[in-house]
Amino acid sequence: MSTSDLILIIDVNVIIHLEKAGLLDELINDKSIRIVDLVLYDEYQFKKNLISEKVELIKQVALNENQINEAGLLYNENRRNSFYDYCSYIAARDNNYSLLTGDWKLKRWVCKDVEVHGAIWYVQRLESAGIIDKKRLKEIYTIWLNDTQVFMPEELLASLIMEIE
Repeated sequence: MSTSDLILIIDVNVIIHLEKAGLLDELINDKSIRIVDLVLYDEYQFKKNLISEKVELIKQVALNENQINEAGLLYNENRRNSFYDYCSYIAARDNNYSLLTGDWKLKRWVCKDVEVHGAIWYVQRLESAGIIDKKRLKEIYTIWLNDTQVFMPEELLASLIMEIE
């Protein structure tokens, strides 16, 4: 499996984490980022008090009827993941996108078919591309480490901070 140039965000929590780190504009302006329209609409409505309206500027992917039906069948067979997780999985699989999520139970289920990454990978990608520098990367890790609403391994974040120092 090769790294895809296009990245599909599975859930709004990743967007919230990036927004807390001051990276919403970078995310919106990243031409490689996509989100399934159903996911954006449903999760944004549920969490709109936690996230900027600017998320609607992210390029959206629509599923066809067959894809939506397949997502429903997958959800009925395995309710460990949400219907919207399956919609995103199918969109990524069918369009050769990588997935960006913090949902590790979903990652274990879909990683045989699509590449799956998390927010840490994404910010490291921004740093590698010169969009942010090491100082900013350290600030982002520190923000996430100190935020009780960001669920990332504290040991990993602390280690990444130490590597930069």
